[in-house]
Amino acid sequence: MTDLKCSVSSCRNICGHLCSLNTVQIDGCSACTSGETSCGSFTPKSSSMTNSTASYDARPETKIKCQAGECIYNKDMFCSADSVQINGEGGTQQGTRCATFKAR
Repeated sequence: MTDLKCSVSSCRNICGHLCSLNTVQIDGCSACTSGETSCGSFTPKSSSMTNSTASYDARPETKIKCQAGECIYNKDMFCSADSVQINGEGGTQQGTRCATFKAR
């Protein structure tokens, strides 16, 4: 599994910089740059949420399914990088990106 760090504080699955999901989806089947990727697992926090996820659910080790076929870390549609950084601002999936993406 990959060590995932996420700085998208507007996602309901994030606690600190860790994700509470067992598997994360990275979208961008025709991506040639990091900016053309996005986190397909992004779920916006609702305005009534104060603590989006329990800290015991969040972990650095996360399986990452990857649609970015032009990334050097994509091995049979899963990420093989040791560490992945997801960044983004705003409250939408399109505002997220895989900062670890590297074109072949």
